[in-house]
Order: sequence, then structure tokens, then C-alpha cells
Amino acid sequence: MTAARCARRAVREELSDALTKRRLADVELLVSELATNSVRHAGCAETDEISIRADVKPDRVRVSMFDPGDGFDVHTPQPPSNGAAGGYGLVLLERLSDRWGVQRGDGFGVWFEVQRERLPFGDERGPRAQPA
Repeated sequence: MTAARCARRAVREELSDALTKRRLADVELLVSELATNSVRHAGCAETDEISIRADVKPDRVRVSMFDPGDGFDVHTPQPPSNGAAGGYGLVLLERLSDRWGVQRGDGFGVWFEVQRERLPFGDERGPRAQPA
């Protein structure tokens, strides 16, 4: 199983009760892109660990992904030239997340946040739900 597929599955399993389907699809796409970047640009091998963490708050979800690579400096990503097959990962991150940034320490990490949308009335997964 690829790193991107593992990342999508982990997010789907852990966050399906915290996000609407549309927002969950956005987060799945973003972690897939970040995992692909970890393999492609950080040079992660099959034996290297890429870790992912999600923090669910009442109004937002913050996802962080770490790899052993050197990373990059924060910048405003530009779309690739016309006809390019790749290079959209950070552009998607910029457009689909509400905030994002990088962390350095033991390896390199990229984090992003998405606002939690209000779920339909009666949906107990929403941040408005209260125990009876």
C-alpha cells in the first residue's frame, strides 16, 4: 500500500465523525498530496516513517504530517506551468486549507487547519451536539 493511500485511509477512519463528507474529502486529498511529497521530495524510503497527527477542536481540525526530510521554506505556492503533470500539492494545500505552515525539529512537518462546518440539524457528529 502506498504512503498516500495509507494517509487517506487513516484520515478517513479517524476523522469521519468530525467532518462533513465534503471537508473530509478535502482533508483526504491534502494528506495524500503531503504523503506523496514526502516520498517524492524528501526521499523517504519504504522503511522510513511518515507520521500523521490530527487534533480535533470544536471549530477546526488541525492535521500535521512529519517525515525525516529537510523540508522547504514557507512560500506562496504558484501553479505549475500549463500541461505539467505534477506540482499541484502545495497549491491545493493553499486553496483547500484555512491555514497552513511548517515545523522543524526531528525531521520536517507540514500542518494545516480546516474549519469544521456546521452539520445538519440532528446530526450528532456536529460540534453543537450536547449529551442528553
